[in-house]
Amino acid sequence: MAEKKTSLWKRIVGYASFSLFALVATFFLTFPYDALKDRVRIEADAAGYFLRIGSMGPGLFAVRATDVQVSKKTTTEPPPEALKIDSLSIGPSFFPPGLAVKVNLLGGSVSTRVSGLSVTRVKIDAEDLDLAKGNMKGFSGIDFSGQLEAHVDLSIPRVAAGPNLPAEPDLAQTTGTISLETRALAVNGGTANITIPQFGPDPTPVDLPKILIGDFLGKLKVDKGTATIEELKSKSTDLEMNVTGTVKLAKRLEYAEPNMEVRVKPDPEFQKRLGLLGSALSMIGADPKDPTWRMGKFTGYLGRPQFR
Repeated sequence: MAEKKTSLWKRIVGYASFSLFALVATFFLTFPYDALKDRVRIEADAAGYFLRIGSMGPGLFAVRATDVQVSKKTTTEPPPEALKIDSLSIGPSFFPPGLAVKVNLLGGSVSTRVSGLSVTRVKIDAEDLDLAKGNMKGFSGIDFSGQLEAHVDLSIPRVAAGPNLPAEPDLAQTTGTISLETRALAVNGGTANITIPQFGPDPTPVDLPKILIGDFLGKLKVDKGTATIEELKSKSTDLEMNVTGTVKLAKRLEYAEPNMEVRVKPDPEFQKRLGLLGSALSMIGADPKDPTWRMGKFTGYLGRPQFR
């Protein structure tokens, strides 16, 4: 019986695929991970963070770091506590070509993919995040609890700022969707630095009481640089909130212009527990349509917001 021969094109594809696999595998196996670890620490230090990495090495077509701890740089004592990240992987994505990042933390995961040439597509999926895990309380100073899920899918055109200048993503032309959902979200205490316009421009340290936020749902649709709030509300025994309006994006996020109406309905006993924050909340005017609610307008820029 004659031996069956493999088609020429199949052999070419097979040899090419094996060669590509061997090249990529060799790259990740021989990569100078110690040098990369030092470089990442330097970059984090320049950004104002201490970074500790337990180990770094090859993953599945990716660079993988485990037992990562991130803490804020400060001169205060005791030193700040670290946010704990179980693992972080960075590598290429092939369909479509781009960069993929996956982070396992807070009992869940955050997957990010950035791809495209003339238009940059950013896709983020955060699932099953438990805000009581990962030492979030020590890192942020706020004792959170509750589950969080978020999904972002944005297409950002790349535009050259001028002749002979490289093209950069232009947020002012962004299109896509953003959604955020929490379940049983609560603040169980802690300290937050909050800018309260009635008390001046500097952040004020505020001791937080227990705040039940409950189930929070947010949906935004972005069309040619304007984000329209389709739904942004929460409800609990302590507080009801409903936000409507738009955010006009700019090339830099801090120059984005919000134009939103924020309506809140706090429980009277809860407002008493708020202390300083409760006093600020009482300064917000009543909603003309329903005086049991309070309404304020959020304008200015995201970098320098105004609330009245």
